[in-house]
Amino acid sequence: MACLLSTGTNKMRKFVGKWRLFLRWWLLLMLISVGGYLLGLGGLLAAVFTVDFTKICFLIYAIFAIFLIRGGVLSYKLSKKGFITEEEYAEFCDKSELAWFVSEKMLTLGMIGTVLGFIFMLGTSFAGLSTLTIPLLQAALLKMSAGASAALYTTASGLICGLLLQIHLFDFSQYLDRLAESCGHKVKSDETP
Repeated sequence: MACLLSTGTNKMRKFVGKWRLFLRWWLLLMLISVGGYLLGLGGLLAAVFTVDFTKICFLIYAIFAIFLIRGGVLSYKLSKKGFITEEEYAEFCDKSELAWFVSEKMLTLGMIGTVLGFIFMLGTSFAGLSTLTIPLLQAALLKMSAGASAALYTTASGLICGLLLQIHLFDFSQYLDRLAESCGHKVKSDETP
């Protein structure tokens, strides 16, 4: 009986070892999905849609979704293989480098949204105010809060989406390098993405 258990355990270890990259991507996808659902229930996504006049947040979300799904497809293809050639290794590295580039550009988009939000906040808040009465000051403060909210939402979106994508990309790169080393190929471990 103990021999049967150890045989089953070894088969499970081989299965999980081979599919570890894809399973970790799947876990990340499920955590992001649950988090997005909870944010939607809490009304945060509706608030972002209402406040973000630039709509950069949704551009960031779209890019993130595309590259997260692309990462899942690449993880599946790589996990399915038990051996890769040097050409396949180079191809997977190139695809990984593109995703690293995009993850950094998500951070840049977040910063652009920040700048636009602050420009809106400072440029439109006090425009047209000749006298400062309490109702006019309240209206100006409302405009300022809308600009500040847009700035902070785009910053947070860019940082969070970029970070989540980079977590997967780091795992992908490590798995790819280990697989290439096990196949006897020279890896690009000295290069930083």
